[in-house]
Amino acid sequence: MVIGMLQVMRLVLITLFTICAGCSSSSGPSVLLLDSASYTATFDAAIAIANDGGMKPVLLDRRSGVISTDPAIAGSFAEPWKPAPSTPRQGLENTLALQRRTARFEFSPVETIPIARDENGSLIGPDLLSSVGQDLTTYAGPMELRVWVYVDRKYTQGIRRGTWTLSSETVTEILPAQQPWEQVSGSFWTPITRDVAREEAILAAISASVPLQ
Repeated sequence: MVIGMLQVMRLVLITLFTICAGCSSSSGPSVLLLDSASYTATFDAAIAIANDGGMKPVLLDRRSGVISTDPAIAGSFAEPWKPAPSTPRQGLENTLALQRRTARFEFSPVETIPIARDENGSLIGPDLLSSVGQDLTTYAGPMELRVWVYVDRKYTQGIRRGTWTLSSETVTEILPAQQPWEQVSGSFWTPITRDVAREEAILAAISASVPLQ
């Protein structure tokens, strides 16, 4: 009887997870166009929205227009106090595995690069690979803002999941080798995907909080 009830419960959970996995929600632009006059306000709004999403900005470069954040553990269905997952599918993934998100904002000028040639007919123009870049605090003209949100998943070597309870889960102890080279850590993070829905939601929130035109 108990085994039968457990099988029914597993079937119900699998059905719910399958429904959630098939759902997706995405709203918002993939890029924001703005005028240089609103650059400062938009930059500050990006910082505030990243903080609200639990991703603390650690790199703020107004001259080059870059904001990078610390990783934040993504919320699961069992942790409603954490920032909500972007989609039901991601909420399911966050519940089954430990995942985190990191954001990077990039402002860049929108300008057409003229095609020019020297007297010998060779193409000439700006050095696009130069590390000097452009100072966006003095730039005048149209700009664009893009954001990338990366999702990392934590893996543990030698983990053996229990078939009935979480308490029966075990982890193989990895003994360090005697070789001089660096050993792989027992637990590590690896990037798995981009959170496009979160990117679009962030840009939509910035657009709603700052008059971009």
